[in-house]
Amino acid sequence: MVPRSLTERQARRSRRGPGFPHPGEARTAGLFFGDDVPDTHAMTATNREPATVIVVGAGLAGLTAARTLRAAGATVTVLEARDRVGGRTFSVTEGFADGQHCDLGGELVTDDYRALSALCAEVGVALSEPVWFERPDLPAGASPWEGYLGEGRIIVDGELLAGDRLAGIEAELRTAFAACPPAPHEVAEQWTRRAGLSDLARAALAGPARMPVQYDLAQTDTHYLTDAHVGDIRRIVGGSQQLALALARDLDVRLDAPVRAIRQSGGRVFLELEDGERMVADQVVVAVPPFVLPTIGFDPPLPANAVGILTTLQRAHGGKVIGQYAEGDLVREALSNAVFSDGPVNTAWVSNHYVTEGPAMVSGFVCGADRALLESEPEALAALDELVAVAVGGPVTRIASHRKNWTEDPYALGVGATFGFPTRRALVAQLVTAERRVHFAGDYLDVDLNATMEGAVRSGLRVADDVLRMPRRMTLDQIELELVRA
Repeated sequence: MVPRSLTERQARRSRRGPGFPHPGEARTAGLFFGDDVPDTHAMTATNREPATVIVVGAGLAGLTAARTLRAAGATVTVLEARDRVGGRTFSVTEGFADGQHCDLGGELVTDDYRALSALCAEVGVALSEPVWFERPDLPAGASPWEGYLGEGRIIVDGELLAGDRLAGIEAELRTAFAACPPAPHEVAEQWTRRAGLSDLARAALAGPARMPVQYDLAQTDTHYLTDAHVGDIRRIVGGSQQLALALARDLDVRLDAPVRAIRQSGGRVFLELEDGERMVADQVVVAVPPFVLPTIGFDPPLPANAVGILTTLQRAHGGKVIGQYAEGDLVREALSNAVFSDGPVNTAWVSNHYVTEGPAMVSGFVCGADRALLESEPEALAALDELVAVAVGGPVTRIASHRKNWTEDPYALGVGATFGFPTRRALVAQLVTAERRVHFAGDYLDVDLNATMEGAVRSGLRVADDVLRMPRRMTLDQIELELVRA
């Protein structure tokens, strides 16, 4: 890349617009702009070769986009507000015996996670053997709720349902679903009342309904009970963050670099960091959680429809409480396939099911109206201990622990969010549209697997393609040479 000087006319164009930094004040990805400014657009021989791209956010969506763009020849810098990569894929080993880990964020990989599985294979990250969450004997055509209501899987009022009591609940639910089918847009709480379910049947559905998206019943689409099968699941060996670390390995990632504002002027994008540093790029990908996006300033402002969608999006509040238990074999036998509860810990499972010896790690989910439990570590751990003891059928010994409240995390502000299933496609379509040279990515912007690790990877691939398809910007000299004189 050969430096060249700005003409006076180009300099005037670059300063146009109130509040935008002069390129001489801005730092680009690895370059300082001064009197001699590199003609970054000259790097763009075709519209498939963007010159400089800054990716805001080093979660799976941002890292996937950055890796794809770098492979296509772009100069890419990733800015991450945290002191680590991964976003809500966050694996912790500190304090746990035998070098075991826990995943404080996303961890399940289903058969539908084709993009993520392919990415793992490309970067050398191993996936475990599968374990089932839905009953393996589930007949063809059965609904997800039937798959979860197996022996030893449902806890109501601190009691594990089994035998005739469980069979009676299954019969009641089967009759209700057949006689009073849920409407596609109906939430679970509304349906349980419209169908006249008994309190016991409603309580039995509480855990399975909350598990997929960590909403309360008054927010959860019945779609997750009737159509959204989980099936067999795998996990990333060593923790989900292993994928993020592998993706970041050859990228230019700057940690502890939160972004304050993103401004567009003169065909370039200027970023202001919280520490006052300024950077400039040809295009920017914003890959932060949906509730963090409104904390970044945009000039010009984001369109009213996008802001309206973001500020009304229902947030999944809460997080996880983790326990490592000495009774490894007993805990693995009872919880490897997950248990569901109507209590404050709505779902719990052995989070490293491929580890077959030593203590067992259990992840418990706390969400919605129960999220205050996470504010007290002793109370949260006591609730998890009680659930594990009920599932095992006897006392257990917790030897290590961790907890994570994603709602209080300033760079997440929630577990995540899903759009209502009937309106998801229309709302996502509005948010994925680029605002000039600013593009958006994140797990919430995938239609089919909204708010999942797979959704994040798919979104990253999609936004990278969008960036690469963006028509190139031509300098005045290029217009003169290639269009006028030609």
